[in-house]
Amino acid sequence: MKKKVVALLMAVVTASAVLVGCGGGTNETTPEQETAGDAADTEAEAGTEAGDAEDESAAADTESEGSDESADAQTGEAVVLKCVCDLTPHSEILNAASDLLAEKGIELDIVSTTWDATWNDMLVDGEIDFAYFMHVPAMESIEEEMGTTLYSMGGIHVEPYACFSDKYASKEELPENAVIAIPNDSSNEYRALKVLETEGFIKLNPDMTAIDASVNQIDEYVVPIEIVEMDQANIIPSAADFDAYFVNVNRALEADIDTTAYLMREGEDSEYANIITVTEANKDNEAIKTLVSVLQSDDVKKFIEENFNGAVIPAK
Repeated sequence: MKKKVVALLMAVVTASAVLVGCGGGTNETTPEQETAGDAADTEAEAGTEAGDAEDESAAADTESEGSDESADAQTGEAVVLKCVCDLTPHSEILNAASDLLAEKGIELDIVSTTWDATWNDMLVDGEIDFAYFMHVPAMESIEEEMGTTLYSMGGIHVEPYACFSDKYASKEELPENAVIAIPNDSSNEYRALKVLETEGFIKLNPDMTAIDASVNQIDEYVVPIEIVEMDQANIIPSAADFDAYFVNVNRALEADIDTTAYLMREGEDSEYANIITVTEANKDNEAIKTLVSVLQSDDVKKFIEENFNGAVIPAK
């Protein structure tokens, strides 16, 4: 029995060997096929590795970009705006707004607070980004004088134009033929003459404008007075020579004059708001627009109302 089983097994093994030898199996490969297969496998592996490397590189780039944006957001440099402005109250208002501006990414470089004729040139020539010392009539006068175009970005405050005296406490005390000094620049002379007209001292040519304002535009002296036109910068130093004098309130503040002790002045609805002035190059500057928004904010208005005793008021 054992011999028969062994013989049967031997037969099965022999038959399997014959089938394999005749090519009936599909798993056998030639050396060439093995080489090609190995090359394909190597190429596929290389492609996979390259793809992985690209994916890793792209991820790294994305991470780097995100990191850069984050760094810019956290350590981005502030926009620096150069300007000129009067010392009082202009520079004080700008300095009071500095923290609010910093929150918006804006810093100010106040180039000068002592006015001279070069300020207009600095603005027109682009040496500064904005000026904060004039009102619209003054701006229009400068445009005509310099043959340029300027833009008001918004009014910030009003300094009601006022008449002071080192000799008298009220306008009723002024003597007949009182000598009154007024500035000789057309826009401020216009304001002074309009106050004198409102207070009943003179009657003006109804066609007078801020451009052509002068004593030549006085149609009638209702009260006998003598008006002296002179450079505004010289009025306060020579105040003792006059019975009364007109100056910008900011100059009175700088000279420690009691700005509540005026003889007469413009009403609080004065159209002569001090403005942020720019040239064509900056009329669409977003930083300038943000600056004006901050300067017109409730916080800055409150500062103006609380610090200048009514001599300076927020622009409407």
